[in-house]
Amino acid sequence: MSVGKRGTVIRTASVLLLAVVMVLSLARMDLERRTVRRDERLYFPSGTFLVESTLGFRQTAADYLWFRFIQYFGSYAKGHHDLRYFDLLLDGVTRLDPKFVEAYHFGSLVAWSEQDDFAKAVDILKKGILHNPDVAKLPFQVAFTYYVFFHDYERASFWFETASKCSDATDREIRFAAFARYKAGDDRVSLALWQDLKKTASSPDMQELADKMVRKLERKLKIRQLYGDDFIGPIPEL
Repeated sequence: MSVGKRGTVIRTASVLLLAVVMVLSLARMDLERRTVRRDERLYFPSGTFLVESTLGFRQTAADYLWFRFIQYFGSYAKGHHDLRYFDLLLDGVTRLDPKFVEAYHFGSLVAWSEQDDFAKAVDILKKGILHNPDVAKLPFQVAFTYYVFFHDYERASFWFETASKCSDATDREIRFAAFARYKAGDDRVSLALWQDLKKTASSPDMQELADKMVRKLERKLKIRQLYGDDFIGPIPEL
């Protein structure tokens, strides 16, 4: 057997072995419940190991791991387990395919909506921006997080501007950049952002959350219109 063929056989065998480890590890995730012992650890290959052991097959491995990541989150949404392996899976996917924009975007949504960790959501997005600096979706989501949750309008404006300068930017990014610059703290901007998320989110849970926030802000703006900016509750029924 030639050196080249031997190398191919070794790489193929390594990938198959890795696939078996991933399948067994992920199957164990599916079976876990919330009552797992605190000191129990799941063996799952680190992101670094995945990258080193899937040379030539990284895209395939990333696609498979992403599919299982979505299944894992779906199982969590049904109450079957917690998100203890969320970071591990997301790191594996993005190390295998640093250009996988949707993984960073979805990961950030999970971080703030399910874990209430807004700083972590921003960190995930910024990691994605390092590898995808000309994709508007990621800085736009950073701006969304700063505007809606941190109320840091200066930083939000900066990231909206950054998104508006990306090669794939549309009127959407340019419009919100202008909103944030001239209407900092305006609930109408927050409403527009939630309406945008409701329209663009692929997750039904995220759409439901966005719809809830849209209705809440619409009610708040309606009350302000009827009773003025100085109105102090209780909020009347409309």
